[in-house]
Amino acid sequence: MKCPRCKTPLEEGSIYCHHCLQEIQWVSEYNTVETLMQKETKRQMLDRQKKHLEGLQKKKHPMKWMMISGFIAVCACIFWCVDHSYLIHYSLAQQAYRDKDYDRALGYADKALTISPGKGKAVILLSEVLREKGDLSGAVKVMEGNLKGHEDSPIYYEQLIALYEEAKEPEKIKSSILQADRQTVRREFDHYLCKDPKIQPETGTYDEGLEISIEVEEGVTYRYTLDGSQPTKESALYHGPIRIGEGVTEIYVVGENMYGIMSDVIYRKYTVIPEEPGAPEVFPDSVSYDMDTEIIVEVPDGFKAYYAFDGQPTENSTEYRAPVKMPVGEHTFCVILVGVNGRISEVASRYYYMDG
Repeated sequence: MKCPRCKTPLEEGSIYCHHCLQEIQWVSEYNTVETLMQKETKRQMLDRQKKHLEGLQKKKHPMKWMMISGFIAVCACIFWCVDHSYLIHYSLAQQAYRDKDYDRALGYADKALTISPGKGKAVILLSEVLREKGDLSGAVKVMEGNLKGHEDSPIYYEQLIALYEEAKEPEKIKSSILQADRQTVRREFDHYLCKDPKIQPETGTYDEGLEISIEVEEGVTYRYTLDGSQPTKESALYHGPIRIGEGVTEIYVVGENMYGIMSDVIYRKYTVIPEEPGAPEVFPDSVSYDMDTEIIVEVPDGFKAYYAFDGQPTENSTEYRAPVKMPVGEHTFCVILVGVNGRISEVASRYYYMDG
């Protein structure tokens, strides 16, 4: 038998449809006392069953909505976790990079760094993506901007140095290695640095001419100056020992290795004073003059000159600092050189006659 209302199949003897709660009549009703009593009893039973089923349905519907709500919450939680997962976005960025889809890789890498700022692997990947997109300066800036916190990471420095090499910025390679916090990083990349030139002999005063030599390292070129200026890539190239003579010589030397990285500039000062200094050169020669004339003395580096007219000069005489005006009349100009070692040269003298 089926329910007259919803047509749901019924179990025999059921007095109430469990689906729509319709009362079920199995036999025709007779208006007898017995029928009325049975009907009343059935009605009471139906009421109890109806209340029971209504109670079950009230419990059933909240459970259903709880399950639906729970499912939605789980889905939302999964979506949030995926959207806020560094590992997922980093992995997607890696895959996009391997697929050469650099725009997608850039977006995923940027999202990964938004979730976990400064994460080393994501920073390196982002710099690689920018480099592949042709933005080399951007790749360098990303690495430089996140260097703090990675001063002890050889992998990070390897990427940064590679970018500096490509950008042809050797001095930044040098400074980044020297500023590294850990000695292990410095040792690992020490081969990039150019060793300071080793110059012989040491700074000092010598009594004879000498040769300046530089110990040559393989793969390193050396440039130097002798005029007191700092050496550049256009300065004289060192090919062998440099011969210097009497006087003071200042030499600046710098090395440059195969990476284009410069060493520190090394300075030496040499003062060469013979044991017996020669008499100084004096101009003009002895002769008569009828116009204003100046007397000039050639003073080598490392010496001082002292002069006197018509007498023997000593260290207490007037020091020569600039050309001397020739006096009127007949006079003998005498001058000596005194070295830093205290030795005194022979006297140089010139006879002058100035017609007043």
